[in-house]
Amino acid sequence: METKIFLEEALAKDGLYCIFAANTRTDKRVQRFFPSVDALIDDATALDSQGFNVYFALSTFNEGNSRKADNVRNIKSFFLDLDCGPTKEFATQETALAALKQFCHVNTLPRPTIINSGRGVHIYWILKEAVCLADWLPVAEQLKALCVKHNFKADPSVTADAARVLRVPQTHNYKPDVPVQVTFIGGGSAPPVDFDNFSALLGTPLIPAPTVVVEGAGGMMDAALNKRPDNRVYSFREILRLSDAGKGCAQISHALQRPDEITEPVWRGVLSVMKACQDGSRKKAHKISRGYLGYDPQETDVKWDNLTPDKRYTCNTFEGANPEICQACPNRGKLRSPLYIGQSIKEATEEDNIVTVEAPAFSLPSTPTVTYKIPEFPKPYIRGANGGVYVRTRSKDGEVEEKEIYRNDIYVVQRVMDIESGEAIVIRLHMPKDGVREFTLPLTAVTSRDEFRKEMAKHGVTLLNIDDLMRYMLTWIHTLQDTKMADNAHRQFGWADDNQTFILGNRKVHADSIEFNPPSASTVGLFPAFEPKGDLESWKKLMDFYNRDGFELHQYVVCMGFGSILMEFIGGIACSALHLHSKDSGLGKTTAMIASASIWGNPSDLVLDERDTHNSKMLRAEILHSLPLFIDELTDSSPEELSSLVYQFTSGKQRARMVSGANAERPRGEPWSLLTVTTGNTSVIERIRLKKENPSAEAQRVLEVQVDKLFTSPDTKAETDEFTHSLELQYGHAGIIFVQYVMQNELAVRQLLKEVQANIDKHVGLKAENRFWSAGAAVAITAGIIAYRLELLRYSVPKITTWIEGVIVENKGYAAGMAVTLDETLNEYLAENYNSILRIKSTADARSSMAGVDALVQPELSPRGQLVARYETDTKKLFLVPKPFRKWCGKQQINYAQFTADLKNKMGAKKESVRLAKGTLFKINPMTVWVVDFKGGNNSGTGGGTDV
Repeated sequence: METKIFLEEALAKDGLYCIFAANTRTDKRVQRFFPSVDALIDDATALDSQGFNVYFALSTFNEGNSRKADNVRNIKSFFLDLDCGPTKEFATQETALAALKQFCHVNTLPRPTIINSGRGVHIYWILKEAVCLADWLPVAEQLKALCVKHNFKADPSVTADAARVLRVPQTHNYKPDVPVQVTFIGGGSAPPVDFDNFSALLGTPLIPAPTVVVEGAGGMMDAALNKRPDNRVYSFREILRLSDAGKGCAQISHALQRPDEITEPVWRGVLSVMKACQDGSRKKAHKISRGYLGYDPQETDVKWDNLTPDKRYTCNTFEGANPEICQACPNRGKLRSPLYIGQSIKEATEEDNIVTVEAPAFSLPSTPTVTYKIPEFPKPYIRGANGGVYVRTRSKDGEVEEKEIYRNDIYVVQRVMDIESGEAIVIRLHMPKDGVREFTLPLTAVTSRDEFRKEMAKHGVTLLNIDDLMRYMLTWIHTLQDTKMADNAHRQFGWADDNQTFILGNRKVHADSIEFNPPSASTVGLFPAFEPKGDLESWKKLMDFYNRDGFELHQYVVCMGFGSILMEFIGGIACSALHLHSKDSGLGKTTAMIASASIWGNPSDLVLDERDTHNSKMLRAEILHSLPLFIDELTDSSPEELSSLVYQFTSGKQRARMVSGANAERPRGEPWSLLTVTTGNTSVIERIRLKKENPSAEAQRVLEVQVDKLFTSPDTKAETDEFTHSLELQYGHAGIIFVQYVMQNELAVRQLLKEVQANIDKHVGLKAENRFWSAGAAVAITAGIIAYRLELLRYSVPKITTWIEGVIVENKGYAAGMAVTLDETLNEYLAENYNSILRIKSTADARSSMAGVDALVQPELSPRGQLVARYETDTKKLFLVPKPFRKWCGKQQINYAQFTADLKNKMGAKKESVRLAKGTLFKINPMTVWVVDFKGGNNSGTGGGTDV
């Protein structure tokens, strides 16, 4: 096996790699860090050729200046060092390998990778995935304890040392007189092992020592564990009970039964254990000390007072003071302190379960803290008084057994059902430094061990035995399934629950509170877009950039950003659109949209552009639901696409679509009610008019504004550039303030909106056909008034109102000029189908001598292909075949039923059964057609002037 392959398998992929080398002849030592395994191997090879003993670090490191444990990044193996030789633990390598085989067999450990270090043997269990030091260290301690338990004499200083170095394979051991090469035993590396499986094979985890141990006495793990509040309490009475029954500490039992035989260190150790117990006291210390030969009351008081946490005795300390007593102890090698014999978990009270923490990210900036009432955990699980999850059970002999499941508070708060992805649970996690997180986990992940581990790790939950946490979560799920109905996951943003809730990213906004909103399959992708950035005051100052005369357009667009959520209160209007167009760029069209989008979140995520497909635009409208929709640059869209876009926006609904790979229709959300702002280099209506003579219906749905250049001085470019850049840093703060105001004052807001709309309609003379313009202007102006009251904006709303009323007047005049007569529509149809129309004189008076046989009439124009109409040039009658005419009306988005009704009522059209080919050689059976007196058909028409 190559060294490179081994090192790439045995070392983590991230961090810096380290080499340590020593030359015994020259007494030189070097330590170096490398960014890659290849660089490490090159240096190792060079040092080996110079006579250095070369070692590699088993961990990777964060910084290239220290090989200490506090600099360790990740580690990817467990290892043992077996010393071999006449004076070592194993006489020969053969003896060591035989003992290793027996050790693995007894403990059902997988086959390790084995390396001949030149004298001894190095053993590696390489992991499938690298783990952090906090996860690795307790398992390494388990391995170390297991070696002690089975009298397997691996070097104890190596096994749990994350900063340890071992020899680089295929270099040389220069310690013997004749250098010996470091080689692989058994042909190469063994299969990698799963971290959790390996941990489980090592047996019950050692309970870490309860105190901050002095340097060199307890190690880094003890200090790390004790940085957080502890839930453990200790009972000296329980220690004595179990010790008397032969299940406790042999040292304490012997000290109390034979106090005259113990030494001062043992006596002091017993006092140190008692003082750490909740039932320990000075009085009891004197009571148990009286039998000690050196007992002195004053000395006992001094010792009691001086017993600080760092002086508590561990099992190793007791064994060092009196080794023979510990040899027969039933707990030898299992515990690190006699305290744990009397340990129990202090369970949280109802008062403990009310915790106040720093507000989570989805809260308002003005909310510094949030108070949670943590629910009672399902039995047999309990919450520690200082947090954390524990399970409390009883053994076969009736003894209470307690086990830590997870060190921090984690619990299920909600079941949700997503119509697309199925049932999920909402988990709340309390982190010591990061505050409270809430996240969603699908049930499919809870029932799959690998998926569960990955999903939990994404949210910062790492632990040794993932199975324990899985069982805990399943218990929560079963409890909630028995007691509560699942909530439906919100598949759209904006208003929900009869306007009692407003969904904005991961926030569920109520009138006076905000809670976590679990994602659904359709909304999760946009959650990051609504994460706020910067602060509210800075955003308000940014919006003042538009607070100047001549910028009413930009002010109106910002007001639309707020006003979109008021469209729900209009009723009957799904969408009102504003299109900004100009031939020139750099006029602030896009920037105005970005400023408006910043009300709710990150503009770069919320503003679509020309690259987005029609379906993606419709899907975005469906998901936003109440929030404004922004689309930049419609310039390259075809007339057909634009017409479809306008109609579908204002319909408020997605088209029916099938689920990919399944014979089922994709679930659709509730109809949307929102405002849309689009930009382009040309008018949308003019673009549609290239293919459709009469786009008046579209014109009533879109209000268009031609944007003029406002900045003419070169000096203003720096100012506008700074404004645009600042919008990338300040967003997502104002929207919730506006929403909660509307919720708290809904009736007043509705009344204000009604009054504003009535005034605009009166001033501009708007009618039913202008309802889209009326709705859009009313909600934007109402929003401007509210934003001004809330001091979110400082714009002059009367000036904005005057401006938008002027825009509506211009659009009214433009739309009026698009009126098309019935004759004009028919002429357009005839022109487009010129070669499919039979033009012929009437045969009414042109009979032959053969009775009952039509005379042949020379057609003025014979049809080519499908026959769609007959026009008699002498009688001015037009015969329309209904099917192709209906299809043409559909393409032109003309209401066929209404149009034919107008033909009947205004032009006297009627349905008759007619042979269209009459007077020709073609024999076609009679069919029902529309018959119209149409004078314009002979000259491309200037018909009767009837408006469509």
